[in-house]
Amino acid sequence: MITLDALRGHVLEEHLARLLRSNGYHLLVSERQDPDALKRGAHGLLVRGRGTDHQADVLGELVRPAPFSLPLRIFVEAKYRKSKADLRDVRNAHGVIHDVNEQYGTASAGSRRIPMRRYHYRYALFSVSGFTRPAQHYALAQQISLVDLSSPAFASLLAAVDQTARELHSLAERSRISTFPRGQVRTALRLALGTWTADGHDAHVGVERTDHTALRGQWASELNPATQESQHLPDESLARIADDLADDSGYDLILGFPPAPFVLVLRPDDPHRLREYLERKSSDILVNIATGRRDEIAGDWVITPADEERGFQLRFALPTQLEDWLLRADGAAALRAREVKSALLSSITFFYGDRLVRLLFQPRRRT
Repeated sequence: MITLDALRGHVLEEHLARLLRSNGYHLLVSERQDPDALKRGAHGLLVRGRGTDHQADVLGELVRPAPFSLPLRIFVEAKYRKSKADLRDVRNAHGVIHDVNEQYGTASAGSRRIPMRRYHYRYALFSVSGFTRPAQHYALAQQISLVDLSSPAFASLLAAVDQTARELHSLAERSRISTFPRGQVRTALRLALGTWTADGHDAHVGVERTDHTALRGQWASELNPATQESQHLPDESLARIADDLADDSGYDLILGFPPAPFVLVLRPDDPHRLREYLERKSSDILVNIATGRRDEIAGDWVITPADEERGFQLRFALPTQLEDWLLRADGAAALRAREVKSALLSSITFFYGDRLVRLLFQPRRRT
């Protein structure tokens, strides 16, 4: 039987899948979407590697291709446990992307009538308890994105994830199953969250969120990509839990991409005000970046528009390794904070609908 910590991680990953979908990524949930690279496995979707196949619980493909680059795909993994994600977790992530990025071979490609499409795979590892220092050093060297969700800003999201995981665990115990059906549960959550894309495009599979709970539960079993799940949860009870999660998932989080080897999760104080501001402005916005309080470097940082309109506030936390460097006990934290903003946070890009928005920070000249 699955542990509660592992189940929390699975539910959190489905929340993050929704975050990917709203931030410029198309989710891959079925081997039919790319038979060359994907296949069905015992517990869900697999990505073919050079040496073996790898579980892909959450896999996204960037909708907008980068010039002079292969299309980008990203694995997402979440750790929801009391201990920090460690070096072993990051080494596993590096092993996966190293193997799948080498899957293509010129010998087999020559036998194809149409050359196999190629992709560049990356990995993002999320943790609710942060990361050990060796894990951070290794991830930085190997270009693995680490996202720390230990900030108080994510407390409501994590509470909703915990509640759903407990309900699923209780349902499994009442159903007296010995093997937890991960594929069925993930499919049910995706149908409810609107992230099931097996038709080749983002769709809700024709299901409205009104009278079709039982039908979605049935579809979760029928569409389940896992090939070896002999035991299942009751369809309607599972679908009802998934619906409750979707009702409680209105967390407007944004993935921000700075010119640095990490990803920022941005949280708007007022999502409606942010949307109104973006509708009125161009895609390049001058901003100010400051710590949440004047006497703090640690904790949340705040982005506000430089035109002095109270258009929005976006909060984010720095990676722990960078924060530790800022807080070194030599009295120069404020100076290093200015260096970080100028060098690593000078431009933060994110998706807003079909637009790419750039937040541009220009340090004020000191007189």
